[in-house]
Amino acid sequence: MSEIDIIQAIELAISHELEARRSYLELSDQADDLELKRLLQEIAQEEAGHEASLRSRLRLYQEKHLLRDTISRYVSPNVCEEILKNPQLLQLGGKRQRVTVLFADICGFTSMSEKLTPETVVEMLNHFFTAMVDIVFEHEGTLDKFIGDNIMAVFGTPLEIAQPALKAARCALAMHRRLRQMQTDLCQIKRIGIGINTGEVIAGNIGSHRHMDFTVIGDVVNIAARLESLTRELDADIIIGPETYQEIAPYCRLEPCAPVVLRGRSEPLLTYRLLGEV
Repeated sequence: MSEIDIIQAIELAISHELEARRSYLELSDQADDLELKRLLQEIAQEEAGHEASLRSRLRLYQEKHLLRDTISRYVSPNVCEEILKNPQLLQLGGKRQRVTVLFADICGFTSMSEKLTPETVVEMLNHFFTAMVDIVFEHEGTLDKFIGDNIMAVFGTPLEIAQPALKAARCALAMHRRLRQMQTDLCQIKRIGIGINTGEVIAGNIGSHRHMDFTVIGDVVNIAARLESLTRELDADIIIGPETYQEIAPYCRLEPCAPVVLRGRSEPLLTYRLLGEV
């Protein structure tokens, strides 16, 4: 029996409660004995309270189920359950948190998509995104958003996790391994560039009470996006920022790049290639 069928059965049972209450009130109108009349009215009131309680509990279940269905698209099942236990995490507003941001972009996507039908492009992207998001969840990351053919993921929010920078780095390496396994007729994507940066952001639900998205905002995010763009200039798979380097250096093989001045910045930034784990 499907969940929809069960909910419909519950709603039918609740409607029977309503019919019973009406029956008690009708019998009360017909009764001559005042004590019996009062008893029937009290029973009808009890039925009304029971019906209201059942409807409230069913509505609460449906809202929680809808929330779980929505959240599970952005976080792993474990994180989803933690958020459901602490719904205040999804209130409008934000807080300062230290996180690691990852951007992963398909290299040469525009020229590749021009040679394919729209249907093939959509099928390929869905196949690719499904695999990559699964990897993000496996490493306790949160899917922030899709931006065209780009994935933005965050590690360390809405729930704090141990070693978010290292988990982001391992996620990036796993993404490249998975892409090599996926390179078939269905997935003609040959390469992705990944930028990773660590630092303090404002994290939370941003928008209105009608529509809000959980996201992170700050210079850390902008730099992560620019590091991803830098992978094409340096012909690198994964480029990380200096704070990410400090946190993962004992665990990973890294190669320094020449300092670069990113667009919109005046000071050169130290960057590193992530080559693998130690």
